[in-house]
Amino acid sequence: MIKENATLKKILLADDDSDDCMIFEEALRAVATDTLLTIAKDGQQLMDTLKLTVPPSPDIIFLDLNMPRKNGSE
Repeated sequence: MIKENATLKKILLADDDSDDCMIFEEALRAVATDTLLTIAKDGQQLMDTLKLTVPPSPDIIFLDLNMPRKNGSE
């Protein structure tokens, strides 16, 4: 059963490594089914995604520090 979007935890992952994204998603699905995962492939896509989707803000952002275009520190 899918829960209402209001009860889903919104997680945003910014990582340029597709294998890391796949592992993160698999681990997340194993422990939490009440989540909505959005993946950005670099820092610039992360910023663009935030501009388009906020509000509401994600509940948590997981951020790779070494990414192209705009890194995690920027």
